[in-house]
Amino acid sequence: MNFLDLIWLIPLVPLFGAAVMLFFGRRLPKAAISIICPGAVGVSLLLSIGAVVQLAGLAGKIHQVTLFPWLPLMKVDMAFLLDPLSSMMILVVTGVGFLIHVYSIGYMGHEGGYYRFFGYLNLFVFFMLTLVLANSYPLLFVGWEGVGLCSYLLIGFYFNRKSAGDAGKKAFIVNRIGDAGFILGMFFLYQITDSLKFTDVNEALRSARFGVEHNFGLLSLTALL
Repeated sequence: MNFLDLIWLIPLVPLFGAAVMLFFGRRLPKAAISIICPGAVGVSLLLSIGAVVQLAGLAGKIHQVTLFPWLPLMKVDMAFLLDPLSSMMILVVTGVGFLIHVYSIGYMGHEGGYYRFFGYLNLFVFFMLTLVLANSYPLLFVGWEGVGLCSYLLIGFYFNRKSAGDAGKKAFIVNRIGDAGFILGMFFLYQITDSLKFTDVNEALRSARFGVEHNFGLLSLTALL
């Protein structure tokens, strides 16, 4: 099996688990929820291990899977990129995420909204994997936004408690500040390198074809944003 060509499934399996919980979870017994949601992350973990092992035997140590055109004006596709950095991160996200799901079976076993909690957890893992497997800054931004949303949902899970609701709102507002910097940073990066794909941006930075000596200030500002 070619796990490298299936890296798009790594985030998709937890998304499926989240969809099942949010649409049908109320009708499911806890035993089924305790299998579906941790199992979804477990499958992603196995797919991640397979992909990382195969990437280690690849000469260039980089593999990209393009699904379909997404933002043609910015020359950005819906695509996932696996390299040494994202390899480490998908193992962390799926490995630690799986352990958190297993722990939560007992931790949340006597709480209300059991299906909702696991739906949020699966959704969080989906967006985190989208973030670390993205091949471009816009797709990374989608993952970033999703992680922010799930943080809000999980922090404010006990929404009938004012303290939890206030904490969720605080996290949500602080993330919006990060959003503003992220969007401005992408705008400047596109102006400098004429691309928002990681491979193109890295190539431009190495070649300095845009005149790095004249853009050092703007590059520094972009990095800070």
